[in-house]
Amino acid sequence: MAHAPSAQLGPSIAPAPPAAPSRDSTLESAGQAADIFDLYGANEESMTGSWEGPMGALYEDCEAVQEQPGQIPETTPNINIITSPPAPPSPSHSQSPSHSRPHTPIKHRFPSIISPRTDSTANSPVRYSDIQRLSPANTGSKRGSMSTGIFSGTDGTRSQTSVAASSRYPGEEEDAFHVRSTYARLGGEGVHGDGWDQGVERTRGGPTMADKRMTVFPPSKNGDIGEKERRFLASLDRYGFVNDPHRNRSESRVVSIPSSSLIKIPKMPITSSLSGKPPAQPNNNFVPSSDPGPTPKPPKSPRTDPDAEMKAKRKEGERVKKWGKMMKVKRRDGGGNIIEWQWSRDGEGAKLANRVYKGIPDRWRMAAWWTLAEEQVQKWNGKGKGKSTAQQLISDYTEAVNLPSSFDVQIDLDVPRTISGHTMFVTRYGTGQRNLWHVLHAFSQLCPTCGYVQGMGPIVATLLCYYDPERAYSLMVRLHDVYGMHEIFEPGFPGLLEAFYVQERLMEWLIPDLYQSFQRNMISTTAWGTKWYITLFVNTVPFSQQLRIWDVLWMEGRDAIIITSLAILWSFRDLLAAPNSSFESILSLLSSYFVPEDEGVFMQWIKKVLSQKKVREKMDGWRMEWKTLAKEGKSGSALL
Repeated sequence: MAHAPSAQLGPSIAPAPPAAPSRDSTLESAGQAADIFDLYGANEESMTGSWEGPMGALYEDCEAVQEQPGQIPETTPNINIITSPPAPPSPSHSQSPSHSRPHTPIKHRFPSIISPRTDSTANSPVRYSDIQRLSPANTGSKRGSMSTGIFSGTDGTRSQTSVAASSRYPGEEEDAFHVRSTYARLGGEGVHGDGWDQGVERTRGGPTMADKRMTVFPPSKNGDIGEKERRFLASLDRYGFVNDPHRNRSESRVVSIPSSSLIKIPKMPITSSLSGKPPAQPNNNFVPSSDPGPTPKPPKSPRTDPDAEMKAKRKEGERVKKWGKMMKVKRRDGGGNIIEWQWSRDGEGAKLANRVYKGIPDRWRMAAWWTLAEEQVQKWNGKGKGKSTAQQLISDYTEAVNLPSSFDVQIDLDVPRTISGHTMFVTRYGTGQRNLWHVLHAFSQLCPTCGYVQGMGPIVATLLCYYDPERAYSLMVRLHDVYGMHEIFEPGFPGLLEAFYVQERLMEWLIPDLYQSFQRNMISTTAWGTKWYITLFVNTVPFSQQLRIWDVLWMEGRDAIIITSLAILWSFRDLLAAPNSSFESILSLLSSYFVPEDEGVFMQWIKKVLSQKKVREKMDGWRMEWKTLAKEGKSGSALL
């Protein structure tokens, strides 16, 4: 049957000839179509004269129709533009031809853009009425309107990465809107070489640079991977990093944490040996010295022999079986996917703590971290989003990801330099970088006080190695509220200063010689400790060691980070407290990338110190002491 004549073309136009079966276009605007052709280019055969994009050809066809109203060329496309979000028609619109034009399907050549208007929309946590209520401004952007694709949520439903990302909101800056809409558009289109190629920059320089930074690679349909991709994937380690943990390090040195220094475990004394003594006199000699000071040993080659590798694999296989008995399914979604775990009888009591310190097997890490965090939520009595259920936080993420943030441009600047050696984040605007940007974008709206700080990026990137964006966002909320990272991130970093105070008191009581060395050389903890605490040791130790520190963090809380810092100081106490140590040598050592000789020995030291009841009691008392000093305005002189 022939299509009904279009009211837009007038009553004198004859019905169109029979057309082949077609599908609805998912394009939202002429600008969107032009964007896609800018991205992928056009066939040389279709490029005649001045290229104006596919919509230029459409306009020419429409003009030809108007010149010959009795005929419609067979090449004239029938367009059905789907808007996002859909708005119900109003009576006033029905009287206007520009709004009441009937839409007919078109068989287009842009199937890669996924329409946001699907049958699963009703199950999506985002309500179209909520998006419309926000009333984004109709700016008439030259780049057109773009929406993003649909991904599977953790609850079994399909949700949208962004529905309103194509609409500019009142007060939203042009650069911020350009960044947000670019990430939204690429969520539907994808990028070339995702996971192995460096990609192409598209958002630096603002909207005016967009056309000059478009990818020109045509979409590939080859079933096999190329040689370059094959070589890159072969170079990855088990965690997805380029298999050279010491590559291109920006730190001044890479040092080994000797296991021999961790054999002795300090005990909390009744009183500090420095109690009542005057502080060490500072060394005011700032003349550069030719003596480099004590030098730590570099780590051994990360390459292990085959026998040691097989032994490690066999040991982890045994732990995988044990953890399989420790955890059991608590809840599944409608599709049968596991969305929540709980501890079995084998996972309760002291056995759980012992096995966490020995290292959670990587295949169980996702389930274990989530379960440990949910346990902390049950114990927490504070206010905020920390008490929200996981489903509520996932819904919050889905709504927040559609809204603008004043930090969008800064987040975009930081994304490409966050864990860039991992296959998930190596490609500019690839899946990993898009997920990272979206989680940080949503999280920056959670707390008006904290907003966004650079240390959040590495933490989110680590979570995305194990979780989808919604759950990564949920765990960031747990860290912010339940684990006290709010005080670490907020302006002035009061929680960071509190942690420094507790750490310095531990140094004073357990490593007095080192504490005096820091006094003598005027070493401030803020000069070297900020990176450790604000990123939770990301890019400070190897990824495998970082994961084991995080295993304990989810179980023990922020005390694990303080004791980990103390473990590094304890390991190098002889070098840091040496008579010939200097301001430069101490800061150079503490700015290093630390590679433990034996991760197990390192973690056992942390366990034995943190399990001392007196240590815990002292740490709690020093926190209260710091709060009193801060309230009285005396905190400034309480730190090194």
